[in-house]
Amino acid sequence: MDLRWFRLAWHRLSLIMDLRWFRLAWHRLWKPLLISALVLVVLTCGLLGLSGGSSRAGVRLKVRVSNGTSDEIHVCLCSDDTDLRPAAVAIKSAHMNAASPERLFFHFITTPELAPVFQELFAIYLVGISVEVHADAELQGKIASSISFRNTSRARLILASPFNFAPFYLHEYLAIRKTKGKEVKVPDRLIYLDTDTLIMGDLAELQEIDLEGQPCGAVKYCLQTMDNYIDFHVVEELGYTNYDPKACIANCGLLVIDVQRWIRFDLTGKIEMWLGHYRDSKADLWLGGMSQPPWLLAMNGNFLELSDEWNCNSLGRDSMSSEEAQSLRQSGFDHAALRSIGAKYGEYGGVTPYVVSCSATGKMLHFNGAVKPWAVGKIPLGQKLPACALPENMPPIKFEWEANVRVLCKPMKFVNCADLWASYISEDVACALRDFNQEWVEDEDLWQKNLEDAKRTQKAMDDAAKQEVEKREMEDRKQRESTQRRRTRQRDS
Repeated sequence: MDLRWFRLAWHRLSLIMDLRWFRLAWHRLWKPLLISALVLVVLTCGLLGLSGGSSRAGVRLKVRVSNGTSDEIHVCLCSDDTDLRPAAVAIKSAHMNAASPERLFFHFITTPELAPVFQELFAIYLVGISVEVHADAELQGKIASSISFRNTSRARLILASPFNFAPFYLHEYLAIRKTKGKEVKVPDRLIYLDTDTLIMGDLAELQEIDLEGQPCGAVKYCLQTMDNYIDFHVVEELGYTNYDPKACIANCGLLVIDVQRWIRFDLTGKIEMWLGHYRDSKADLWLGGMSQPPWLLAMNGNFLELSDEWNCNSLGRDSMSSEEAQSLRQSGFDHAALRSIGAKYGEYGGVTPYVVSCSATGKMLHFNGAVKPWAVGKIPLGQKLPACALPENMPPIKFEWEANVRVLCKPMKFVNCADLWASYISEDVACALRDFNQEWVEDEDLWQKNLEDAKRTQKAMDDAAKQEVEKREMEDRKQRESTQRRRTRQRDS
C-alpha cells in the first residue's frame, strides 16, 4: 500500500471530521441548500393545496428583529491595546457558549492605525466568527478632547484612553457602515462588553430582554456605593441635589443599549457635561475610576437592573475589602474554607487573595482590576492569584492549581481565575496575538523601575547605616569627653 496515498486519505478524513470545518460547511453550503429545499417543498405544497385546509403557517417563535432585516445580535468591544488576546478570548467565549452562534455579529472599535492589522488577525485566528473592525480618527479625537486626568486621581492612567469612553459613542461609531457594499444603519440594540471578560452564558438572553423603557441595562453592585467614587459635596456645590450618595453603583463592563432611547435621553451629552465639570472643578469631583463616575452621574439610576449572573466581577483584584470579606463569610465561607484556598485575613478585616464564588454560575466573568490573566507573569513573586469557583458549565479540564472546598456542606472546586481565562485560548494563538514589542518596552520600564527602587532602597539603607555610625561615634565621643572631665576633676581634687 502506498503510504503517501494513505496519509493523504487520512488527512482528508481528519478535515471532514474536524468540527470547525463541519460547522463552516454547514453554514456556508449544506444549511442554505436545506433551507432552499424546505422552502421549495412548502411552496409546492401551497400550490398543490396540500396545506390541510388551514390558512395558518404554524406557531412562530418570537425573535427580536434588528432594523427589520435580520435577527443578528450585535456585540461591541472597544480597545486600543496592541495585545489582542483579551478581545479574542471575550469574542471566542461568547461564540462558544451561544446556543445560535451564527446570530452573533461582533464590532471591534480601535484606532485607524490598528484597524487593518486587527481585521487581518481576526480573520486568521477567529475563523467562522463574524467580526467587523471600526475606526474613526475624528470621533476618537473628539472623545480624547473631553478627557482630563488629575494627578490626585486614584485611577490608573491607562483608564484615560479614549477607548475606555468609546462605549458611550457606539451609536456614532456604527451610525453608517457598509456590509457587502451596502450601507447598513446602526442596529436598534447593542450589547457592549469590556475586553477583560469571559462570556459563559448565551448573549441571546440579553438580546431578547425587555428594557422596560430604559435606555440601557446594567448589573448593580451594592458592595460599593456612589460616594465610594464621587465627592457629593462638590456635586451639590455645582447645583445638583437629586442624587443619593448611598445608592448602589452599577458596573458598565456590560451594557445592553437601546440605541434610540440612549439618543433620546442624550446620555452621551450628559456624560460629556460631567466630564466638563470634572475638568473645570477646582476640587476633585471624583477620585476613583475614569469612565465609571460620569456614566453613573449621567444615568442616575435610569437603567434596567440585570441579573447578577451577568457581571460576576473583581476576578482581576488582588484583595477583598472588609465589606466584601464579610459578604463572603455570610455566604458560608468559614475560616477552614478560606484556609483550604490559601486565603488570609489582612489589615482591617480584608482577605487576600480575592475569592470569587459567583463564577460557579456567572454568565459573564469580569477580570476588572490590575491582575489581568494575560499578564500574570508580571505579578510579584509569591503573590497568590485570585481564586475562582469552577463554573458549572465548564468542560472537564485539569488545572495547574485546584482546591476542593466545602461551603455549607456543598463541595466546590476552586482554581486560579487566570487559568479559566487561559483555557479559551491555545498557546499558539496566544503567541500570535501578543504584542512582544510593547511587552519588551513594558518589561524594560519595569526593569528600570525595579532598578531605581533597588537603588533608593540601598541608598536608604546606606543612609541609615551612616547615621547609625555617626550616632555611635557621637556617643563614643561624649563618653570619652565625660571620662576625661571626671579624671580632670579627680586630679584637681
